[in-house]
Amino acid sequence: MRAEIMVGVPADQAWALVGERFGDIGTWAAPITRSSLDAATGPGAVRTCHVRGFGPAPAGVVHERLITFDAAGRSLSYEADGLPRFIAGAVNRWSVTAQGEGACTVRAHATLTLRGPMRLLGWLVRSRLRASATAVLDELRHYLETGTPHPRKLAAATAGPGAGSATGDATVR
Repeated sequence: MRAEIMVGVPADQAWALVGERFGDIGTWAAPITRSSLDAATGPGAVRTCHVRGFGPAPAGVVHERLITFDAAGRSLSYEADGLPRFIAGAVNRWSVTAQGEGACTVRAHATLTLRGPMRLLGWLVRSRLRASATAVLDELRHYLETGTPHPRKLAAATAGPGAGSATGDATVR
């Protein structure tokens, strides 16, 4: 699953949040109630996310270990652990690309490997993941462009633990 969004801030500003502040996703993403990073941002560092639920994953704790971190190229990848048992593996890649001096494109490319009979329902997992990814990228854009959390993030902060996020308007393929 691939998703991208145009953001009206310089690429370095977007990368500072997505990459350098990798552990701070809980400040702007509605499905994440809180997050932390166990070491300096770089390969091997683990981000712990307390989630309301995201795509096919129910509420719980997910650990995301950075596999690659390329500050110069503004890209990173991480693998997730703590997902439901029907997910054999999950890797996500993020990148930020300049679009002139005052704008950029943020891209996410998630790969989930499903196990057992759940593979037959891959279309459903993909659909739920797309909706969640679209919303999270929209929340990222809002945070970067306004400096404040998206209304979904603010609503999620006061909602019950199972509340999810609605879809946004990022491009998903």
